[in-house]
Amino acid sequence: MNDRTENDAVIQVAQEAARAAAGATPLDIGTVYMVPTADGPRLLDLDTTEHRQRLAAPRRKTGRTVVEDVGSFLAYFRKHADADTETYVNVHARAITAVLNAPTADAPRWGDHRLILQLCTTDAWDAWAGNDRRWLPQREFTDFLEEHLSDIREPAAAELLEIATTFHAKTTVKFASATRLASGDANLVWEETTDASAGAKGNLKVPTEFKIAVKCLELPVAEGEDPVVYGLGARFRYRIERGELRVMYLLDDPAAVLRDAVLAVVGQVEKAAEITILRGMPA
Repeated sequence: MNDRTENDAVIQVAQEAARAAAGATPLDIGTVYMVPTADGPRLLDLDTTEHRQRLAAPRRKTGRTVVEDVGSFLAYFRKHADADTETYVNVHARAITAVLNAPTADAPRWGDHRLILQLCTTDAWDAWAGNDRRWLPQREFTDFLEEHLSDIREPAAAELLEIATTFHAKTTVKFASATRLASGDANLVWEETTDASAGAKGNLKVPTEFKIAVKCLELPVAEGEDPVVYGLGARFRYRIERGELRVMYLLDDPAAVLRDAVLAVVGQVEKAAEITILRGMPA
């Protein structure tokens, strides 16, 4: 072994001994390192989910929590919100969103810790809104009324059900005038009218409208309190189609009623949390 080879071996042994004596070097999770290698610098990314899960706790709050009632929203909000939290309502989507780590007036923040109150409509509301402006066969309409008698206010539920059950309608044609044409033919003008009656003896008047009262949103009701219901008018329509009677109702501006129900919840949250809720959606 020549002197050069012997010296290299000694240096290598000394380097390995020094590395062993130094021990392991802890790295800061969540940091990106540049590591020199024989092939040039290489990035070591420790800011990944795999590495972050090795921490004792996350470095900051993140996540998207969805609740379905005001009490749950207020409980989470009071626990995590701060002076710079921003809260929005999207009335159309029936959603109240609190950005708990929204940017401050002087500095940006991540805005990725959010609380959402998603308001759900009731089965009764969905049923009435789902059949709105639909022509229904008489039997289907009668079955629908029977299932939702508790929602009917005027006329009396039993009376409206009897009307729907025994509904009769006949169409008559009345010739109004006749005009003699130059050819000698007659040009007849007629009016088509539909008469309706109901009841066992045909002595019940078929109404042109009726009224319902429905709970719009699926929210818990405190013990001893009545659920909040909203009244709606409905215009009654009927026609004979291929010899069969069909019935339809048209709710009076149901979108406005649902909007009022959502805004009532907004007012409840604003008062309880002592905040102002912005109209719109967060970025």
